[in-house]
Amino acid sequence: MKTAPLLCTLLCLPAAAHAAAWTLPQDDWQMIGTLIYSNADRSYNSRGDPATPKLFQRALLQTDTEYGWSDRLTVFLRTESAYAYDHDPGTPPVSAQQDNAFEGGARYALLRGLGLLADDDVLSLEVSARTAGAFNFAVSANANSAGRDAGFRLLYGAGFEWQGMPGFLDVEAGERWVSAPRPDQTPIDLTAGLWLAPDWMAMLQSFNLVSSSAAAPYSYFRSHKLELSAVWRFAPRFSLQTGAFVSPAGQNALVERGVVLAVWSSF
Repeated sequence: MKTAPLLCTLLCLPAAAHAAAWTLPQDDWQMIGTLIYSNADRSYNSRGDPATPKLFQRALLQTDTEYGWSDRLTVFLRTESAYAYDHDPGTPPVSAQQDNAFEGGARYALLRGLGLLADDDVLSLEVSARTAGAFNFAVSANANSAGRDAGFRLLYGAGFEWQGMPGFLDVEAGERWVSAPRPDQTPIDLTAGLWLAPDWMAMLQSFNLVSSSAAAPYSYFRSHKLELSAVWRFAPRFSLQTGAFVSPAGQNALVERGVVLAVWSSF
């Protein structure tokens, strides 16, 4: 089945705005502005128990600009500003901190029409590099220091139809190499979207991040988040996404919950 272009690209990560396996048509642009607020009063300990007191708040303001260099190659620039407060009870209070991140990269459609889950499915490769402040990284690996990372993702996307309603699946996995002493990270993300009406889509997403072994002051961590959101196409080239997410499991990571608001535009 054929998947509408907007359906193919309406995806957003809680930590960083980011599109799915599909690439943009040549000379097309897509811009996404996202606001994410999250907090936590506990964190998962090394045994995975949500038992460690924690005071955490963070607001993320993200922009994502993508351009279709060709029908197979999309280039992008991503920015993020983080406003965060992170305090361990029993320690002296700390001031809120502001950090910024800048990322550039490209996504290339390696294969189309594999026929695994759909006739028009796609397998893509994404590469990127980033410089970031402390709170632009996963908080569980944070030690109030900036850094850099780079890596790749393999992305698989396929459309489907359920009871006459079009939908899509997106599966992503990769590796991020992070500047020392932070541990490297392996992201694994899953997304399912379904158009319930011509201008309304529901999305369920799972975001998972697992680190490599780490040395002090860092520690091994894994973070798992589930997000449910709705997308409203309120104009031919504009859509609004609203959603909420929780962290149902983890290890040396926050018991985090938050809300997402994003505006999508294409031209």
